[in-house]
Amino acid sequence: MTPRTIPYYWSSVDWPRFVEDYPPPPAFTGAMASLSDEGLRELQDQRFRERVREAWNVPFYNDRWRAAGLEPGDIRGLDDIAKIPTFTSEDLKQSIEDDPPFGSHQNFALKAMSAPLKIQSSGGTSGLPRPTLFDPVAWEAQAIQFARAFHAQGGQVGDILQITLTNSLANTAWCSSTAAMNWCGMVPLTTGSGVVTPSKRQLELAREWGTAGWVAFGEYLKILAETAAQENIDLHADLRTRFVHTYLGVDVEGHLRKLLSDAWGCEVYDNYGTHEVGLVGFECQAHDGLHVNDDTAVLEIADRETGAIVGVGEPGNLVVTSLHRSVPPIIRYDLKDLMRVSARQACGCGLRTTKLSGFLGRSDEMVKLRATSVYPRSAQDIVQGDARTTGEFLCIVETVGEGLASRERMRVQIETRGGHESEIQADMAKKLHTAFGVAVDVEIVPPGSLASLTGLGGEGKVKRLLDLR
Repeated sequence: MTPRTIPYYWSSVDWPRFVEDYPPPPAFTGAMASLSDEGLRELQDQRFRERVREAWNVPFYNDRWRAAGLEPGDIRGLDDIAKIPTFTSEDLKQSIEDDPPFGSHQNFALKAMSAPLKIQSSGGTSGLPRPTLFDPVAWEAQAIQFARAFHAQGGQVGDILQITLTNSLANTAWCSSTAAMNWCGMVPLTTGSGVVTPSKRQLELAREWGTAGWVAFGEYLKILAETAAQENIDLHADLRTRFVHTYLGVDVEGHLRKLLSDAWGCEVYDNYGTHEVGLVGFECQAHDGLHVNDDTAVLEIADRETGAIVGVGEPGNLVVTSLHRSVPPIIRYDLKDLMRVSARQACGCGLRTTKLSGFLGRSDEMVKLRATSVYPRSAQDIVQGDARTTGEFLCIVETVGEGLASRERMRVQIETRGGHESEIQADMAKKLHTAFGVAVDVEIVPPGSLASLTGLGGEGKVKRLLDLR
C-alpha cells in the first residue's frame, strides 16, 4: 500500500486569505460596519453557491436533492434556497447508520484525507454521540466566531479566560481555548468541569491567577457561587471577574441573568450555537439581542408545524446554512430550536449584523397535553424567578390509569430551599398553568435531588424533560 502524503495543518490553508475572508477581532467590527446590506447579501450568495456546488458531490445531499426533484443548476443562489429540502439531526443519525462510520454526508473527507481532520460530537443523550468532522477551515472559523464574542463582551489582550468545560468530544471548550490563544490574545485557563478541577480549586485558581472572564454554563456558575459562599470567598471582592460568557437558555424575563450577575458582580452575556456550525450568535455589551456571525451563516425561521419560512420577528424553528463549512457541508439544517431573527441593524457596540433572539425552547421537546402544545423549558423563567426555589426543575410526562380511563399527565418537580412547601406548590401550579396553557401537577422536592436526572453539574446541557410514556 502506497503511503499517503501527510496533510500538514500549517500548509493546508491559505491563512492570509482565510483571515481576510473571516476577520477576527477587532477587524470584524469595522468589516461589518462598512459592509452594506447589498454587499453582505452578495458575500453570502457567493459563499452559498460555493457550498451548494460542493454539496452536489456529497451523496447525502445529492440523493436528497434529486429525490426532491432538483438537478445541478437549479439552485443559482440564495434566492433559490427555499427549493432545497431541510434536514434534521435525525437525518444525520440515519445517514451514519446507513453509511458508517461517519455517514454519507462526511465519509468522503476521511477517504480523501486531503486536509487534517478532527472528530467532535453532539452530547449523545441516547446511544453513541453524533460525530462531526472538522477540517482546519471549520475549526478555525468557529474559533474566530468565539473570539468575536469574547472581544464584544469585554475580553482584552492578556486577560485570563477560565474555561469550565472539558476539552472532550464536545467542542465548546476547544473553540473557546483556540479562540482565546489563536485569535484574540487572551490566555486560556482550561480547568474543565468540576469533575476535572473541583469547584473550590477553580475559585482558588481564579483568585490567585486573576481570571477576568469565565466560559461556563449557568447551572455550573450557580454551583461555583454556592461553593464560594461555603468557602468564604467573596466573588465580588476576591475575584477580578469582568464578564461571564454563558448560555442562558429560556430566560425571556432575565431571571437567570440577574441571579448570576448579582452573585458574580459582573456582566453576564448570553450566546447561542451548535457544534456543527459553531457560535451562531453572541451578545455584546449593549445587551440588545445576539449578533449573528453573518459571514459564516445564513439563518431562516420555519413555522414549527408547516415548515414554511416565516417573516422577520416571528418565532419558529431555526434553520441554518453554514457558509464556511465544506467538511461536511451544512445546508438548511433545521435545528428544532425556537428563536426569532431580526433584520440587520447597527448596534451601539459598532457592529452591524442580523440579530437573533435568546433561546425560546425546543420544538422537539414539545409535549401535547389535552390538545395543548407544552414546551417544558418555558418553565425556567418562572422557577428561577422565585428565590424560594433552587432554580432546578424537571418536567415528567407519564401515562396514568388504564384502558379508557388512561390519560397523559405532566408532573413538574421543583427543588426548593426548604419551608413553605404548600404555599410554593400552589404558587407554582398557578404560574405554570398560565405559562403552559394547561394545568400540570407540581411536586416539591428537596434541594439537590434532581441532579442525577437533569445532569446538573455535568458537561452537557441540563435536561428538563423526562418522558416516561
